[in-house]
Amino acid sequence: MPLIIQIDTYSYNSCSSRPIHRAFTQIKVFCDKGAERKLRDEEKKQLRRRVKGKNSSSGPSSPIRRAEGTLFKSMLDLDSQPVLFIPDVHFGNLQRAGQVFAVNTDEVVMDRALPMKKLSCQEEICPPQPKKSKVEPERKVLLYVRKECDEVFDALMLRAPTLRALLEAISEKYTVPVERITKVYQKSKKGVLVNMDDNIIQHYSNEDTFILALESSANTFRVTLSEI
Repeated sequence: MPLIIQIDTYSYNSCSSRPIHRAFTQIKVFCDKGAERKLRDEEKKQLRRRVKGKNSSSGPSSPIRRAEGTLFKSMLDLDSQPVLFIPDVHFGNLQRAGQVFAVNTDEVVMDRALPMKKLSCQEEICPPQPKKSKVEPERKVLLYVRKECDEVFDALMLRAPTLRALLEAISEKYTVPVERITKVYQKSKKGVLVNMDDNIIQHYSNEDTFILALESSANTFRVTLSEI
Protein backbone atom coordinates (compact mmCIF):
# COMPACT_ATOMS: atom_id res chain seq x y z
CA MET A 1 0.00 0.00 0.00
CA PRO A 2 1.67 3.28 -1.08
CA LEU A 3 1.40 6.10 1.45
CA ILE A 4 2.71 9.64 1.77
CA ILE A 5 4.66 10.45 4.94
CA GLN A 6 5.16 14.11 5.92
CA ILE A 7 7.72 15.41 8.44
CA ASP A 8 7.41 18.88 9.99
CA THR A 9 10.40 20.40 11.76
CA TYR A 10 9.85 23.02 14.47
CA SER A 11 12.23 25.37 16.26
CA TYR A 12 12.38 24.63 19.98
CA ASN A 13 13.07 28.29 20.84
CA SER A 14 10.27 29.66 18.67
CA CYS A 15 6.85 30.50 20.11
CA SER A 16 5.23 30.07 16.70
CA SER A 17 3.29 26.95 15.77
CA ARG A 18 4.54 27.32 12.17
CA PRO A 19 7.18 24.74 11.20
CA ILE A 20 10.54 25.91 9.88
CA HIS A 21 10.70 23.09 7.33
CA ARG A 22 8.28 20.59 5.81
CA ALA A 23 9.11 17.62 3.61
CA PHE A 24 7.42 14.51 2.25
CA THR A 25 8.15 11.24 0.53
CA GLN A 26 6.32 8.12 -0.54
CA ILE A 27 6.60 4.91 1.46
CA LYS A 28 5.16 1.46 0.89
CA VAL A 29 3.55 -0.57 3.65
CA PHE A 30 3.47 -4.35 3.26
CA CYS A 31 1.52 -7.00 5.10
CA ASP A 32 3.44 -9.50 7.22
CA LYS A 33 6.26 -11.04 5.12
CA GLY A 34 4.95 -9.11 2.12
CA ALA A 35 8.17 -7.19 1.53
CA GLU A 36 10.24 -10.39 1.54
CA ARG A 37 7.89 -12.02 -0.96
CA LYS A 38 8.05 -8.96 -3.21
CA LEU A 39 11.86 -8.99 -3.17
CA ARG A 40 11.92 -12.70 -4.00
CA ASP A 41 9.51 -12.13 -6.88
CA GLU A 42 11.64 -9.24 -8.19
CA GLU A 43 14.79 -11.39 -7.96
CA LYS A 44 13.07 -14.16 -9.93
CA LYS A 45 12.01 -11.66 -12.60
CA GLN A 46 15.57 -10.32 -12.83
CA LEU A 47 16.92 -13.86 -13.12
CA ARG A 48 14.51 -14.65 -15.95
CA ARG A 49 15.53 -11.43 -17.71
CA ARG A 50 19.23 -12.28 -17.38
CA VAL A 51 18.63 -15.76 -18.80
CA LYS A 52 16.56 -14.30 -21.63
CA GLY A 53 19.25 -11.70 -22.24
CA LYS A 54 21.96 -14.34 -22.56
CA ASN A 55 19.83 -16.32 -24.99
CA SER A 56 19.33 -13.20 -27.12
CA SER A 57 23.06 -12.30 -26.90
CA SER A 58 22.30 -9.07 -25.10
CA GLY A 59 24.01 -7.78 -22.00
CA PRO A 60 22.69 -8.98 -18.62
CA SER A 61 20.39 -6.65 -16.73
CA SER A 62 21.59 -5.01 -13.56
CA PRO A 63 20.80 -6.80 -10.27
CA ILE A 64 18.31 -5.43 -7.78
CA ARG A 65 19.74 -2.74 -5.55
CA ARG A 66 18.04 -2.00 -2.28
CA ALA A 67 17.74 1.66 -1.43
CA GLU A 68 20.23 2.79 1.24
CA GLY A 69 18.25 5.91 2.06
CA THR A 70 15.07 7.85 1.37
CA LEU A 71 14.99 11.29 -0.23
CA PHE A 72 12.49 13.71 1.32
CA LYS A 73 11.33 16.56 -0.90
CA SER A 74 10.82 20.03 0.58
CA MET A 75 7.49 21.86 0.45
CA LEU A 76 6.82 25.59 0.39
CA ASP A 77 3.44 25.37 2.13
CA LEU A 78 4.23 25.77 5.84
CA ASP A 79 0.87 27.23 6.89
CA SER A 80 -1.54 24.29 6.48
CA GLN A 81 -2.25 22.77 9.88
CA PRO A 82 -1.44 19.05 10.17
CA VAL A 83 -4.17 16.88 11.68
CA LEU A 84 -3.49 13.83 13.79
CA PHE A 85 -4.95 10.89 11.88
CA ILE A 86 -7.03 8.59 14.09
CA PRO A 87 -8.87 5.99 11.96
CA ASP A 88 -12.04 5.69 14.06
CA VAL A 89 -12.41 9.49 14.17
CA HIS A 90 -11.17 10.66 10.78
CA PHE A 91 -11.74 7.69 8.49
CA GLY A 92 -14.41 8.49 5.97
CA ASN A 93 -13.91 12.25 6.18
CA LEU A 94 -11.88 12.31 2.99
CA GLN A 95 -12.17 16.04 2.49
CA ARG A 96 -10.13 16.67 5.63
CA ALA A 97 -7.71 13.88 4.77
CA GLY A 98 -7.21 15.39 1.33
CA GLN A 99 -6.48 18.78 2.87
CA VAL A 100 -3.83 17.31 5.13
CA PHE A 101 -2.06 14.81 2.92
CA ALA A 102 -2.47 16.26 -0.57
CA VAL A 103 0.83 17.70 -1.81
CA ASN A 104 1.08 20.48 -4.36
CA THR A 105 3.96 19.29 -6.53
CA ASP A 106 4.28 22.75 -8.08
CA GLU A 107 5.59 23.96 -4.72
CA VAL A 108 8.15 21.20 -4.23
CA VAL A 109 11.82 22.17 -4.24
CA MET A 110 14.65 19.66 -4.31
CA ASP A 111 16.83 21.76 -2.04
CA ARG A 112 16.27 24.99 -0.12
CA ALA A 113 19.41 26.47 -1.68
CA LEU A 114 18.30 25.68 -5.24
CA PRO A 115 15.63 27.42 -7.34
CA MET A 116 12.17 25.88 -7.38
CA LYS A 117 11.70 23.07 -9.85
CA LYS A 118 8.32 22.13 -11.24
CA LEU A 119 7.79 18.38 -11.07
CA SER A 120 5.49 16.24 -13.10
CA CYS A 121 3.72 13.04 -12.13
CA GLN A 122 5.97 11.14 -14.55
CA GLU A 123 9.19 12.51 -12.97
CA GLU A 124 8.35 12.34 -9.28
CA ILE A 125 5.85 10.92 -6.84
CA CYS A 126 2.31 12.22 -7.11
CA PRO A 127 0.05 11.64 -4.11
CA PRO A 128 -3.28 9.94 -4.78
CA GLN A 129 -6.19 12.31 -5.20
CA PRO A 130 -8.93 11.99 -2.55
CA LYS A 131 -12.06 10.24 -3.73
CA LYS A 132 -15.33 12.10 -3.71
CA SER A 133 -17.58 11.11 -0.87
CA LYS A 134 -20.83 12.18 0.66
CA VAL A 135 -20.69 15.21 2.93
CA GLU A 136 -20.72 13.94 6.50
CA PRO A 137 -21.80 15.89 9.58
CA GLU A 138 -19.13 17.40 11.81
CA ARG A 139 -17.70 14.82 14.20
CA LYS A 140 -18.43 14.98 17.92
CA VAL A 141 -15.68 14.95 20.55
CA LEU A 142 -16.03 13.45 24.03
CA LEU A 143 -13.74 14.95 26.69
CA TYR A 144 -13.30 13.97 30.36
CA VAL A 145 -12.67 16.88 32.74
CA ARG A 146 -12.56 17.30 36.50
CA LYS A 147 -11.76 20.09 38.90
CA GLU A 148 -8.58 19.95 40.96
CA CYS A 149 -10.48 19.03 44.13
CA ASP A 150 -12.66 16.36 42.49
CA GLU A 151 -11.89 12.67 42.16
CA VAL A 152 -14.46 11.84 39.49
CA PHE A 153 -14.43 13.16 35.95
CA ASP A 154 -17.33 14.84 34.16
CA ALA A 155 -18.05 14.11 30.52
CA LEU A 156 -18.19 17.00 28.05
CA MET A 157 -19.74 16.12 24.69
CA LEU A 158 -18.71 18.66 22.05
CA ARG A 159 -21.21 18.73 19.19
CA ALA A 160 -18.36 19.79 16.90
CA PRO A 161 -14.57 20.22 17.31
CA THR A 162 -14.84 24.00 17.76
CA LEU A 163 -14.28 26.53 20.53
CA ARG A 164 -17.97 27.50 20.44
CA ALA A 165 -19.00 23.88 21.02
CA LEU A 166 -16.58 23.65 23.96
CA LEU A 167 -18.05 26.80 25.54
CA GLU A 168 -21.58 25.47 25.12
CA ALA A 169 -20.63 22.12 26.72
CA ILE A 170 -19.00 23.87 29.72
CA SER A 171 -21.99 26.21 30.05
CA GLU A 172 -24.43 23.29 30.04
CA LYS A 173 -22.40 21.19 32.51
CA TYR A 174 -21.52 23.91 35.04
CA THR A 175 -24.46 26.33 34.54
CA VAL A 176 -22.31 29.22 33.38
CA PRO A 177 -23.66 31.60 30.70
CA VAL A 178 -21.62 31.34 27.51
CA GLU A 179 -21.46 35.13 27.09
CA ARG A 180 -19.77 35.45 30.52
CA ILE A 181 -16.88 33.17 29.57
CA THR A 182 -14.33 35.66 28.26
CA LYS A 183 -11.09 33.66 28.25
CA VAL A 184 -10.36 30.00 27.49
CA TYR A 185 -6.81 28.65 27.82
CA GLN A 186 -5.08 25.31 27.42
CA LYS A 187 -2.14 24.44 29.64
CA SER A 188 0.22 21.80 28.28
CA LYS A 189 2.09 19.22 30.34
CA LYS A 190 5.18 21.46 30.04
CA GLY A 191 3.23 24.32 31.62
CA VAL A 192 2.80 26.31 28.39
CA LEU A 193 -0.38 28.42 28.49
CA VAL A 194 -1.98 29.14 25.10
CA ASN A 195 -5.22 30.72 23.91
CA MET A 196 -7.74 28.06 22.94
CA ASP A 197 -8.97 28.06 19.34
CA ASP A 198 -10.59 25.72 16.81
CA ASN A 199 -7.25 24.37 15.56
CA ILE A 200 -6.33 23.07 19.02
CA ILE A 201 -9.70 21.41 19.57
CA GLN A 202 -9.55 19.71 16.16
CA HIS A 203 -6.50 17.81 17.43
CA TYR A 204 -8.41 16.39 20.39
CA SER A 205 -9.32 12.71 20.44
CA ASN A 206 -12.25 11.06 22.13
CA GLU A 207 -11.75 10.51 25.88
CA ASP A 208 -8.88 13.01 26.25
CA THR A 209 -8.63 14.03 29.94
CA PHE A 210 -8.06 17.47 31.48
CA ILE A 211 -8.05 19.32 34.80
CA LEU A 212 -10.59 22.16 34.51
CA ALA A 213 -10.12 25.45 36.38
CA LEU A 214 -13.10 27.83 36.38
CA GLU A 215 -12.20 31.24 37.82
CA SER A 216 -14.68 34.11 38.21
CA SER A 217 -13.88 37.81 38.29
CA ALA A 218 -16.21 40.82 37.88
CA ASN A 219 -19.10 38.72 36.49
CA THR A 220 -16.82 37.05 33.95
CA PHE A 221 -15.24 33.59 33.90
CA ARG A 222 -11.86 32.32 32.84
CA VAL A 223 -11.54 28.64 31.87
CA THR A 224 -8.25 26.72 31.82
CA LEU A 225 -7.93 23.13 30.59
CA SER A 226 -4.71 21.49 31.81
CA GLU A 227 -3.49 18.38 30.05
CA ILE A 228 -3.08 15.26 32.17
